[in-house]
Amino acid sequence: MSNRIFEAEEVVEHNSPKDLYMVFEGKVYDVTQFAEDHPGGLDILLDYGGQDCTKAYRDVGHSAAADELLEEMYIGDLKPGAEEKLLEMRQPRTEENDAPSIFMILALLIIPALAVIGYVKFKG
Repeated sequence: MSNRIFEAEEVVEHNSPKDLYMVFEGKVYDVTQFAEDHPGGLDILLDYGGQDCTKAYRDVGHSAAADELLEEMYIGDLKPGAEEKLLEMRQPRTEENDAPSIFMILALLIIPALAVIGYVKFKG
């Protein structure tokens, strides 16, 4: 178990899919490696990235297995009294987190168009 103490400023910076921390019951967890595999999806984790997820985690009613998995991601504790400051510093999700890349958009447009052209060309 880590004894590292995190300031609110440190935690709030970790709010992207490639660098994702969450606070649960005053403990800080690095959930980056688990984010893509989360049964509820990446989006819900990003909603609480760099923030306290205690209420949301409890409301869902996670299993004992989920609790054990979470403990494996423990990296330290939030500085006592920093909960309010963390809430005040909440950063909205950025375009980096939400918007599809230009390459994804192009792929979604070009690949189907090429498939149709190829089908028409070879069919007749």
